[in-house]
Amino acid sequence: MTLPVAVRVGLFVGAYFTAMGVTGFMPLWFADRGLSPADIGQILSAASFLRVLAGPQWGGVADRLGRRRPVLTGATLAATVLVLIFPLTSGFWPVLLVAAGQGIAASAINPLADSLALSLARQGLMEYGPVRAVGSATFMLATAAAGSLLTAVGSWLVPFLLAIGYGTSTVLSRLLPEADLGASRARGFGGWELFRNPAFRLAVACTALIQGAHAAYYGFAALLWRSQGLSDQTIGLLLAEGIVVEILLFWRGRRLIERLGPSGLTACAAMASIVRWSAIAFSPGLPMLVAVQLLHAATFAMQHLSSMLLLGRAVPPERAATAQALHAALGYGIPAGVAMFVSGLLYARFGGLAFLASAVLGGSALLLVRPLRRVVV
Repeated sequence: MTLPVAVRVGLFVGAYFTAMGVTGFMPLWFADRGLSPADIGQILSAASFLRVLAGPQWGGVADRLGRRRPVLTGATLAATVLVLIFPLTSGFWPVLLVAAGQGIAASAINPLADSLALSLARQGLMEYGPVRAVGSATFMLATAAAGSLLTAVGSWLVPFLLAIGYGTSTVLSRLLPEADLGASRARGFGGWELFRNPAFRLAVACTALIQGAHAAYYGFAALLWRSQGLSDQTIGLLLAEGIVVEILLFWRGRRLIERLGPSGLTACAAMASIVRWSAIAFSPGLPMLVAVQLLHAATFAMQHLSSMLLLGRAVPPERAATAQALHAALGYGIPAGVAMFVSGLLYARFGGLAFLASAVLGGSALLLVRPLRRVVV
C-alpha cells in the first residue's frame, strides 16, 4: 500500500529534523575537544559561508532535473558519512575541514525539502503547515532526548546521533514523491534574475536579519547556560520547550498566518527578537529563561512562514528549488556566517552580553515591515 503524500514527506522531514535537533549540541562537542569559543565561532561560520556557494548549486541541479528526490538522497548520504568522520578528528584544522564538508552536504536538504513540500501543497496534494510541524516536533523530541543522553554519557555521542538522523533521512528519501514541475531551462549560477522580484528581495533581507540574529543562540546559548550552572539535560529542555508553541503555530495557526500575512508575521518576529535576545543577554534565572524561550515561535517560526508565503506566491514552480536554495544561502548562510564569527569574538570578550547584538540585528527588520506591506504577490 502506498503511503499518503503528506506521510511520506513528513517521515523524511521528521528524520532530517532529528539531526537538526542534535546539531545544537555540536558546540559542546567542539568545546570538549579543546576548542575555544573563538575557534568554535570560526568553524561554524566557515560552514555557513560554504552554504552560500553550495546551496544555489544544489537548487540549480534540482531545477534542471525537475526532480528533488535524487539530490536529497545524495546530500543526506554525504552528510551521514561526513559526521561519522568527526570522532576521528582532533585539532582546529581537521575539525574545520570536516565541518565544512558536512555544511556543504547539509545545505541542500532543508531548501529542497521546503521547495518540494510547497510545490506539493500548491498542487493540493498536502498542507505545508502540518508537515512542517512534524519537523518541529521531532526537533523538540530529539533535542530533549539528546540532552538527557549527553548528561548520562557525555558529548562524544553527538556525531553518532547526527549519523542516525542523516542516515534515516537517506533511507526515507527514496519514498519521497515528486512534484510535477518540469525541468528548468535556466542556465548559469542559480537564478540571480530572481532578485528583480521585490518580494524575493524582501524575503531574503528579512530572513537575513531575523534568522541571522539566532547565530549567537545556536552557537553559544548552550555554553552560556552551562556556565550559569545548568545541566545538559536542562539545557536540552530549554532548547526544546519553546518549540511546543512553534508546533502549534505550524499545525493550527493557519487562520492567524493568513490574517497577519508576510508583513505582520515579520513585525511580530522582529519585536520578539528585541525582547528575547535582550533578556538572555543579562543571564536571567531559569524561570525567566523558560518564559523567553516561548518566543522562539515568533523569532523563528513567524519569520519562516513569512518568507515561505512570499516565495510560494512570487516564484514560478520551475524555479522553486533555486529560489529556496538562494534564500537559504543568502538569508541564512551569509548572515549566520558573519553573525557566528562576530558572536564568537563578542562571547569570548563579553560573555552573555553578546546577545545584545542579536537584539539589534533582529529588531532592525522592523524597518522592512512597511515595504513588505506594499508588496503585492
